[in-house]
Amino acid sequence: MTELRGKTTFWLCVKFIVLAPICLVLWLMALPYYAQVLGYSTAGIIRYTMNIPIESVAITHDGNGFLNTDIALTYRYGAHSPTMHDLGLLVTNVAPFVALILATGGLGLWRRLRVLATGILILYAFHVLTIVLRFSPVYGRTPMPTAVGFATITLPFLLWIVLAYWDKLTAYFAVEEEPAKTPDGDKHA
Repeated sequence: MTELRGKTTFWLCVKFIVLAPICLVLWLMALPYYAQVLGYSTAGIIRYTMNIPIESVAITHDGNGFLNTDIALTYRYGAHSPTMHDLGLLVTNVAPFVALILATGGLGLWRRLRVLATGILILYAFHVLTIVLRFSPVYGRTPMPTAVGFATITLPFLLWIVLAYWDKLTAYFAVEEEPAKTPDGDKHA
């Protein structure tokens, strides 16, 4: 049994090492489109929850990054144009999550697709939360956006464990109930 676990872990690592760079390059190529979606969805949230009259959203490149890691998100309103320069670094956590799910054996196609969709939606929600907090007049100058950002970066590994192995986790932590005792002390199932 231990030998089988060792082989399974070894092949998971090998598949992840092969898939991670591929997923990362593909994700970085798609990143400008994802940044647009994030920019417009967060602009709407910021506009309506914080009464900041955002007029436009711009996705730009700082010119210093590998592929699209240098993507910056800028909101323009009036004479203001606050910019988030590290957007590319914040959202690259999608690639390792996808690579982990693809490398995990025994999931089956439909379960793998459900896990991918659920995990990517949760990562998207955390990306939105981080951006909204960063541009918030109340929380933007506190450590909260940074803390949420750091949690977001590590979230793919937690999501992988929980979503891909939920059935095993629940079975591992399940408490076996003892059969009920009758008043005379006999156990009945």
